[in-house]
Amino acid sequence: MKSVLFFNNEAKFRLIFLFLIEYAYGEDVINLIRIKVIKVKPKIKIFMLFTLICLLLLNIAATFVKNHVNHGSNSVISGSDVQIKKQKNFLHNVDNKVFKRILHISLPILDYINEVEGPSIDLKKSTSFISRTLTNIDVLNPETYFFMHLPVISLINTEMAMTPGVELPIQDSDIITENEHEPSEELPQPQINEIEDNEVEKLEPISGQPLVLIYHTHTTEAYMPSEKFNYKPRDNTYHTEDLNYTVVKVGEVMTSQLNRLKIPTMHNKTVHDIPTYMTSYANSLKTVEQILKQNPSIKIIIDLHRDAPVADPQKSREITTVKIDGTTYSRLMLVIGTDKNFPHPNWQENYQFANLLNDKLEQLYPGISRGINLRSERFNQHLSKKAILLEIGSHGNTLEESIKSAEIFAKVLADIINELSIAE
Repeated sequence: MKSVLFFNNEAKFRLIFLFLIEYAYGEDVINLIRIKVIKVKPKIKIFMLFTLICLLLLNIAATFVKNHVNHGSNSVISGSDVQIKKQKNFLHNVDNKVFKRILHISLPILDYINEVEGPSIDLKKSTSFISRTLTNIDVLNPETYFFMHLPVISLINTEMAMTPGVELPIQDSDIITENEHEPSEELPQPQINEIEDNEVEKLEPISGQPLVLIYHTHTTEAYMPSEKFNYKPRDNTYHTEDLNYTVVKVGEVMTSQLNRLKIPTMHNKTVHDIPTYMTSYANSLKTVEQILKQNPSIKIIIDLHRDAPVADPQKSREITTVKIDGTTYSRLMLVIGTDKNFPHPNWQENYQFANLLNDKLEQLYPGISRGINLRSERFNQHLSKKAILLEIGSHGNTLEESIKSAEIFAKVLADIINELSIAE
């Protein structure tokens, strides 16, 4: 039997007041802490405030009508006693449902009271119910850790963005994951006239100071084992904690090549995707921010990955392999984030820079590039006007093939830097 909640006028006004205070308090707390996986959209804030105002006006109107009916006014009801009773019931239901929802927001455990019964024994639901009953926290839902102190967060949808391909299996259907390689998810390439300024900003290298930073958000991404680079992957998506077989090795070769070409380059080998992929970008953001603080001369930032466009390594290989002049290379893809989800004032500059690289790559090595993948995510590229996410090969390629591609990319990048550099 469902429980019935009744609110008198005093209780309703107190609920509105407390909810407004809670909302204001929650906003202050959200502004004080850095929750990188939660995005509070302005539209949600406006909608919540508008809803609260409407609820307040509804309560005032309902109270007025009830009082008017009780005093026998003919301006509202002029029919029989049955009509009056129906009108009272309607007002009662509307009034209480609205304020019952407010109470449920501040006390989420009440959501379980009126749930329709499911199977007689459901371990997952039972565990959630018991933990939430005892602690007001659902141990199976990390979001509820915040709800206890910030109940207003229960109104905010969270979203997980990751890159690239099929690295991480979806474990919870309620989590929205974005796959960079589904055409329906890709953003259309902007037209030239949509870019305000097609001139890429010039570079002013500082003698003896690093200009390029190479790092890896997904540091443990590795390649297909080969005779020269043979190792035992820790999973079927080809990851390893031995950095001699991962994208870090490719980054080492690229860094060495750039430095030989007189392009001062720094390579960071910090592991960001252990113990979980979920916090990789938050981790790498901290790393890059710290490096930029210590090395303000850095203007070009490369987050070097390897791809996994499909789960089958052999099918991925067909997508990410090319033979040029008898030599087999891992194909390259440039991934550029935009401001669709988060503030990103530099994304157009990054896109212009990526176009320069892509055009030069295809000019010198036709077929080496898979093009530019424009995404709604930001990928920490807001930190520079020349920040790119570079995919070299896939888990269907070998490390040898990817190293050859890294050497090609380094030569092209050095050419572009020399073209953009202002002579000292």
